[in-house]
Amino acid sequence: MSYARINTMTFVSPEAADELEAQYVSTAPGSFTEATLLTFVRTGLTTASLTSVYPDRAAFDRSAPIRAERMKANAGLIASVEMTEGEVRLCHTG
Repeated sequence: MSYARINTMTFVSPEAADELEAQYVSTAPGSFTEATLLTFVRTGLTTASLTSVYPDRAAFDRSAPIRAERMKANAGLIASVEMTEGEVRLCHTG
């Protein structure tokens, strides 16, 4: 069963949000190669919701070190992050 990670992020400034957004949009597909779906939804000037869906829990787990490395590299841009995860019950792209 597909497995997902949802990150709700608050950035230190609108400029930091812009920077991380541009970076994520251009590099995430090449970094999270096992993901079947990646989203970056800008929810406010300094907030965003990022969702990644993987084919299974094992692929999700393999992505964790990549996520940790990227979070560490961008720590100065991020004020806070709340991460949740779980089994995907619906992924409609219709």
